[in-house]
Amino acid sequence: MRQTPARQLLDGWEAFRGDPMPVRAAALAALGRDVPLAEAMRWSIARRDLALFDLRAQVFGESLDAVTQCPNCSEQLEMQFTLSQIRPHGAAEPDVEFRALLVDGAGVSCRLPNSEDLLAVMSDGDVAGARHHLIERCIDADSQELREHAAALLAPESADVHLHLTCPSCDHAWRAAFDIAMFVWRELDEWAQRTLREIHVLASAYGWTEDAILQLTARRRQTYVEMIR
Repeated sequence: MRQTPARQLLDGWEAFRGDPMPVRAAALAALGRDVPLAEAMRWSIARRDLALFDLRAQVFGESLDAVTQCPNCSEQLEMQFTLSQIRPHGAAEPDVEFRALLVDGAGVSCRLPNSEDLLAVMSDGDVAGARHHLIERCIDADSQELREHAAALLAPESADVHLHLTCPSCDHAWRAAFDIAMFVWRELDEWAQRTLREIHVLASAYGWTEDAILQLTARRRQTYVEMIR
């Protein structure tokens, strides 16, 4: 993966911060892989998320700190792990857009969902309706029953990540979903807000331009801000 300069990250954050999450996630994947957004929107979610894992490692590092709450006793859990421990393996890249499956003796044409599909079902009223709509978009079959069977066959190819957690206070064990798209966007949003504050402080103190400040490393920007304060 190529290096992603601070200017491109900041421009990407500004350009897509008001868009729905499927677009924001695809935009970050496109930035990391240096491809047009329209191309990344058509990648399967599995392929898109692999690109986001790589982007996160390149921009913010391998180590990851997260906080969650026990659903049984509400105890707050702090976790530390690395991306390599949870990064999915085996998702095809590049995708085969359509594939043929034999389901109950019938031929079915199908593909994995992509960001365009997620965007299309966002307005559906409930989870069940969105799932039904998603299956109809991705699986061409003569009946809903065949579509459901094909969807079950495609499920193992997804890049869904779940963390197996145990509460140290009540010993409750559960599986928590980890959404790399939401996680990376939240980190990018925090980074962008912090970077803009640093730009404001340094520009006010030294008269430097935004471009000049962004060419500094993050550590050097922080050091200058600390000296000013």
